Amino acid sequence: MTPRDTAKRARRQRCGKSEARTKLRRAEQFLEAAKLITEEDDPDWKSAGAAVAVLAGIAASDAACCSALGSRSRSQNHHDAEALLESILPGGKSAATALKRVLAMKDEAHYGFYDIGSADLKTIYAQVEKLIKFATDTLVSRDH
Repeated sequence: MTPRDTAKRARRQRCGKSEARTKLRRAEQFLEAAKLITEEDDPDWKSAGAAVAVLAGIAASDAACCSALGSRSRSQNHHDAEALLESILPGGKSAATALKRVLAMKDEAHYGFYDIGSADLKTIYAQVEKLIKFATDTLVSRDH
């Protein structure tokens, strides 16, 4: 099954530009909160910051999908959103890869027993920043 087939079959919710802007704002707020949580570089708080950053990545993904596709994934499997992102042109494939990297760390950040390290935290932040930029660019390009 191709990513496009998966995107067509996944459970989706209709949304538009207004919802995209709300989700984008939420993504930016989550990322800012994540960075505030880890500002002190306290190892005990890195996992909490990573968990919030994961939510930022998911919200940014929703924003891009709402803007470009008029719907977002509502599947229980967050990876279904990767296929939706991949279908957005231009740049969707790169955004889907960024989301995949963020989601790869979701389990440990949200449910794991071990703290997220500094390198992984930087990776999550960088991938989320890519997703936020993609969502922003998608909104701007579709407003014209």
